Amino acid sequence: MDFLSIIILLFIGCIIGFLAGFFGVGGGVILVPVLLFFFATQTIDARIITHLAMGTSLFIVIFASFASAFKHQKQGNVFWKGVLFIGVSSIITAAIGTTVAAAISGEVLQKFFAIAVLTVSLRLFFEKTKTEATGDFNPSKIRLVIIGITVGFLSALTGIGGGVFSIPLMYFLANFPIKRAIGTSSATVIITASTAVIGYALNGYGNVHLPAYTIGFVDYLHAIPLIIGTVIVGPFGAAAANKTSSLMLRKLFAAYLFVNSIFMFIK
Repeated sequence: MDFLSIIILLFIGCIIGFLAGFFGVGGGVILVPVLLFFFATQTIDARIITHLAMGTSLFIVIFASFASAFKHQKQGNVFWKGVLFIGVSSIITAAIGTTVAAAISGEVLQKFFAIAVLTVSLRLFFEKTKTEATGDFNPSKIRLVIIGITVGFLSALTGIGGGVFSIPLMYFLANFPIKRAIGTSSATVIITASTAVIGYALNGYGNVHLPAYTIGFVDYLHAIPLIIGTVIVGPFGAAAANKTSSLMLRKLFAAYLFVNSIFMFIK
């Protein structure tokens, strides 16, 4: 990897880190399109580019989420009971999702990514504003498990850590205040993404089309500068989120997802 590529990836990692902390999504919704573009410029077989982008995205997301979750925890926005039930229940479906992803074409995976993200963005943007709960709240364990099961499968199938799906589900299904949903998502993403990364590594292991410095569908070499950028800047995004109004935060999040989904449709 040449010096220019390192600088570019490091810069992109900083941008992704800020967005990961700000939106609590782990950065996957922007990482996947960026990695697809980057891998397309390399001498990599087109049949595995999407799988490699998704596996590598999830690997980077783990580190970005650690940094963001730490900051959100200091601000009191992580609901650890939710992390436990959502995170643990996502493990099995995340493993299943990676197996399904490995069996279908990259083009289908990209369209599924776009549809999933577009649906979430429209729901967040047009949903009527709710009065957010204050003080203690106690969401149903069953609802938390349902969220985890859903998030695990969709996360693995799209290469996204899970925040894109878990935040609106926590907000609408379990009545989380939006800032607590974002903080809790940052922590649950660590569990979900870790499981999915293992799945992508195992399902891609031994693939003859893979380039050097990969473990299955995970490119750890190009992930390093991206990880450094996300870890350094992620806490600043989390701090900015804590100072932004909940309504504005939700609208910005929706617009951000909408742009990403359109990019994937027209690509």
